[in-house]
Amino acid sequence: MSAYLAVDAGNSKTVALVTDAGGTVLGRGRGGNGDIYGAPSVETALESVLGAVDAALNSAGVIAGNIASAAFRIAGVDYAEDATFWAGHLRSRLTRLSVKNDAYASLRLLDGSGVGVSITVGTGPAVAARARDGREEHSGFFVFDHLGGGGLGNAALKAVCQAWMGVGPETALTEALCSFYGVADGWHLRHEFTRRFGARPATDLWKASRLVLAAAEAGDPVARDIVGAQAEAFVKYAQWCAHRAGVDLASGELPVLLNGSVATSEHPAMRAALTAELGRVAPAARVVVADASPLSGVVLDALAEGGIDIGADLLARVRDEHPHDFLMT
Repeated sequence: MSAYLAVDAGNSKTVALVTDAGGTVLGRGRGGNGDIYGAPSVETALESVLGAVDAALNSAGVIAGNIASAAFRIAGVDYAEDATFWAGHLRSRLTRLSVKNDAYASLRLLDGSGVGVSITVGTGPAVAARARDGREEHSGFFVFDHLGGGGLGNAALKAVCQAWMGVGPETALTEALCSFYGVADGWHLRHEFTRRFGARPATDLWKASRLVLAAAEAGDPVARDIVGAQAEAFVKYAQWCAHRAGVDLASGELPVLLNGSVATSEHPAMRAALTAELGRVAPAARVVVADASPLSGVVLDALAEGGIDIGADLLARVRDEHPHDFLMT
């Protein structure tokens, strides 16, 4: 039996699936931070990815030799040598594989071709573009803004502290964050995350992203400005990626997919802001909100690279049917 392996590795988690040629899930695996730049060590990133792969293969009852095609979409594959590094560690197990940055993970969710622009707003940012002639670009280390859920949480903490200091406007984020983290005011909130002993990890601040989205949705000006600033930055990087792929985003030649936990949240503020900004900058571009996770896009990559035709039926079948906590951060 031929099977296919899809791996999506980020800073918050690594997830792996083994499927058959029809996209049916045979096995799943999960690991930690798979980013060689973001994990505590390169060895930790390797263990996260390889551990998730082994767990998925074992769950499926499949040996690596039966994998017809494997697609790895990994945060931190930013330069050619990063892809070479990963391929060197994977080719001893798998004979047919591709390694790319995780920004490319969602592209096939548009229509199966893999052509388009993807703006993924998750814990961090990931933007990629691919033209019909195969030219492509991703944001990687050329993002100079603190974006995604981590950026939302950091900006919210700053806003609350500056409001408490009297050097920034009052905001509904004060009550939301202080209540969420169980502190009295901006001073204690700042202390909670910066004290030398017993400070909360920075990852706890990512959890405030939904509070920012909810406050923006409710009309808080500070929260709306935070979300709006991110949307402007994301579209700026999408323009750059498209240009590097040889296409003007404003031409409408490339559709744009919005994905990631922040962009597809139950609170629509980020996707509304992104849609509005894309409407301003590239009004001819078709904008689509993903109805499946980036991991489903990686499954489609593995199947396509293994010679499977990605038609409408397969696109409809490859969707998220996982245990509740499998894709949770």
